[in-house]
Amino acid sequence: MVVSAVDKLNSRPRKCLKFKTPYEVFEKLTGVDVRKIMGYALIT
Repeated sequence: MVVSAVDKLNSRPRKCLKFKTPYEVFEKLTGVDVRKIMGYALIT
């Protein structure tokens, strides 16, 4: 599996997110696991 720079950055825990990753926070807020839909554009 090829890991992109964006994936590496979003997999890192952040102090401003109380040491959760952006992926974890997004999934908790929306219920969508972004890692399963990587490569698709999100339509809002």
